[in-house]
Amino acid sequence: MKKYLFAMIICCLYACGKKENDPNDQWLSPIRIASYNIQYDNTVQAPASVWNNRKDIFKKLVERHDFDIIGAQEPYLIQLNDLKTLLPQYAYIGVSIIGETSNLRQHYTPIIYKKDKFEVLDWGTFWYSPNSTTPGSIGWDAYSPRICTRALMKDKTTGKIFTVLNSHLDHIGTTARDLSVQMLLSLIPAVSAKYPVILTGDFNFNQTSVNYSRIINSGLLKDSYNLAQTHTNKDRGTHNNYDLNSNTTTRIDHIFLSTGNGYAVKSHNIITDDFDGKYPSDHFPVMIELLLKK
Repeated sequence: MKKYLFAMIICCLYACGKKENDPNDQWLSPIRIASYNIQYDNTVQAPASVWNNRKDIFKKLVERHDFDIIGAQEPYLIQLNDLKTLLPQYAYIGVSIIGETSNLRQHYTPIIYKKDKFEVLDWGTFWYSPNSTTPGSIGWDAYSPRICTRALMKDKTTGKIFTVLNSHLDHIGTTARDLSVQMLLSLIPAVSAKYPVILTGDFNFNQTSVNYSRIINSGLLKDSYNLAQTHTNKDRGTHNNYDLNSNTTTRIDHIFLSTGNGYAVKSHNIITDDFDGKYPSDHFPVMIELLLKK
């Protein structure tokens, strides 16, 4: 009887001491989302950029940081095929920038995800051009076709549904970048009407650019960098060019979130890991821990 009363007292003290409406109780477990330009199999910048010389350390980095979803840019199909063996816990959706799925050496902008954790309810691709549904169409003054891969995804455990958009904007065409941003912003109201939107990408513009200002001042999207409760490598840039001494502060890889109150950003991390003096890509991955409301 004394043991029973003692247990009751302890439970009562715990309940009384616990804060009412504890803010930590309103969030689900974090989803680890990355934007990562993993660079194509570039044999010109050899040996650092050759995929066979870095695919194993790419695997190590992904496993170390345990990404749930990766908005990736630039990989060839040969690289995505390798991921089936290197990282069998992941699947991907996407087509090449010319709209097919068989050319081994053509760029993709895929969404890579843990297949046991998420279900893809719907997905598709649009081209950044006046002919946005025409595969391989080149927009304005762009150097090459550029695409956005979109996916409506469901967390199998929590049932939460959200949209992921993954983009790679042109590195040459200034008009192409301007009009691609306009196209993106015109689409956000429709895709965010029901579910939160996560926009990952290599945008080829930094945090001081006009296009960045257009996005964060649009009232439609916020930069997760500005929302994060904690930061790792806050002042680092995201393009390293395989240079261990690079100290740029220019961020061209971003994760934007649709406006709303259904989420919080626990952390923002520009991951600068090297492996015996080698980087897995010429970009650093950007990762956030996203909290969705219960």
